[in-house]
This record gives sequence, C-alpha cells and structure tokens, in this order.
Amino acid sequence: MQSKNTETLNSPAINDTPINLRVSLVLLLLVLILSVIVAALLSVCIGVAGSSLSEVWSAVTNFSSESTIHQVIRELRFPRVVGAALVGAALALSGAIMQGIGNNPFADTGLLGINAGAGFAVSLGMVLFVSASFRWVMLLSFLGATLGVICTYGLGASGRKNATPIRLLLAGAAVSAFLNALSQGLSLVFGLAKNLSFWQSGSLNGITWEQIRIVSPWMLIAIVFSVFLAPSLSVLALGEDSATGLGLPIKTVRLLGIVISLVLAGCSVSIAGGISFLGLLIPHIARFLVGADYRRILPVTALSGSLLMILADLCGRMINAPYDTPVGALVSVIGVPFFLSLTYRKRKEGLGT
Repeated sequence: MQSKNTETLNSPAINDTPINLRVSLVLLLLVLILSVIVAALLSVCIGVAGSSLSEVWSAVTNFSSESTIHQVIRELRFPRVVGAALVGAALALSGAIMQGIGNNPFADTGLLGINAGAGFAVSLGMVLFVSASFRWVMLLSFLGATLGVICTYGLGASGRKNATPIRLLLAGAAVSAFLNALSQGLSLVFGLAKNLSFWQSGSLNGITWEQIRIVSPWMLIAIVFSVFLAPSLSVLALGEDSATGLGLPIKTVRLLGIVISLVLAGCSVSIAGGISFLGLLIPHIARFLVGADYRRILPVTALSGSLLMILADLCGRMINAPYDTPVGALVSVIGVPFFLSLTYRKRKEGLGT
C-alpha cells in the first residue's frame, strides 16, 4: 500500500503544473529565504529611531544596556520581527491545511470563526481572570478557536445538505458576527474596549521575548507535524474516493489536520490578535507557483506567509509614523479583493452550491 501511495504522489494528477509556471522548488525556497532575511533586516533598521546595519550588529554582538538604540533593537524590534515571521508562517500553514483537509478553497482562520472564537474566549478570560498570565491567554485562545470551528462546522453541516464550501463560508460569517458581538458586549459592560481593540484589528505591537518563548515551541511542533501530514494531504487532494481506495485513513488525517491548524491559529491569535485573509491568500499563491503537491505547497506557504507578514508590519509602521497601522488591516487590503475574485470564479464553476 505504501508503494501505491508513492506512485500516486508522483502521478501527473498531483504534479500537474503548466510548463511555463513550473518553478524550481529549491531556487524558489532560496529566493524566499533571502527575501525574508532582507525584509527582517529592513524591519529592524527602519523605525522612528532609525538605525544602521552596524548598529544592529553591535546590538547583537556588543550589547550595551546604556544604549537606547540597543535597547530598542533587542527588546522591541527583534521580538516584533520574529513574531511577525512566526505568525505569518503559522496563519498561512493553518489556512493551507484547512483548505487541504476539507477541499475548501475559502478556508481561513478569519472566515471560519477561528479568530472570533479566540477573541471571545480571551475577552471572557479578561473578565473572569483579570490578572491572567500569557500562558492562560494562549490556552484560552486555543479553546476559543476550537469553539469557533465547532460552531462553524456544526452550523454549516446542519440540515440535510453537506457542509459545502459556500455553506461553511456563510456559517463562518454568522458565527464570527455572533462571537464578535459577544466580545464587544463584554468590552462595553466591563470596560475592556481598549484592550480588546487589539484582538479585533490584529497587531504585532508589544510582542515580547517571553511571549515568543512560550508560543514558539508549540508552533514549531505543529509545523513539524504538518510536514509529515503533507503527503496525506496530497493524496486527499485526489478526492475522497481515490484516497479511500489508496488506503488513506481520511478521518485520522482530517482530525490531525484540524488539531495542527488550531494550534497554529490559536498561538498566532494569542500574540497578534485576529488577522484574516493571510491563510486564504498565501496557499493559493503557493499552488500557482509549485502545483498541487502539498510537499511543495507547505514550505512555500510558510516562507511566503512570513515574508508578507514582515512586509505588512513594516508598511504599517511607515504609513502613519510614529503611529502603528494595524497589520490586520493592511493584510485585508490585499486579501479582500482576492477573496471577492475567488468567490466570483468559484461561483461560476458552481463550487459548493
């Protein structure tokens, strides 16, 4: 059965990419890695208190606690750019995996109620546990994300019809609206509007090394598991009947994919708030570049997500300096037109109707 799966993964059905769009995976990954490094350096150097590469290097190799610029670089800009890279990769991977396990091109943390669920759980936690530590915030974010997914799929699969992509999209919109309304109600009643605005807009401002130290192991573990899940996602992309015939344990693959997606999304929302459309946009770009094989899609998706998030954060700091423009708003500026275009195209194809 293993050899049969291997033959399937190497078949034209999975690796079917037009000749003029085929990209050397190694070359593409090298370009993306270099781009992420350059974007990260720009993000560290550019700010209200500008700094040169030599000052950045000095802050790393010869740190002085008496130097203000060293403090800014090491305690503010470094954790922010590392957080941007982690959040971008995690949200993009979460979207790619959800699209793969459900054959749903519209899957995204913001469109399936995950962000709204996490935000509601965190707002409820702020009411019940006023001085909760960040570990509790992360746990509440994960539980809220799980609640959002359960409500969305439960509502989308209700009735006699199956949970088609369009039904899930509508269910996600309804669940998000309901949970966001509850969050706003809590913020008004208990005076949390200022704190919760962070969760609703999506921002990388204020990320600390302590937060990264707590979330990064969970994110990295989920990313490693996603690598092992990639071949199964490629088989699942052939369709349920073909995957079943090849002996793929579809329910197990989907359960594992959901858990990985929730861990990635929950950790991301806990440090950056709700950022929508990144998980929708990036996987489609990756498929356009490297085809339908998830062994190629996932690494390209992770690096592209990191790159876009770092650049969006950099632009957000420059547009209205010295004030921050929420990174979630900037990503939405790109994501919303793409979402509308995708919806129109899939509607013409009759998907999910």
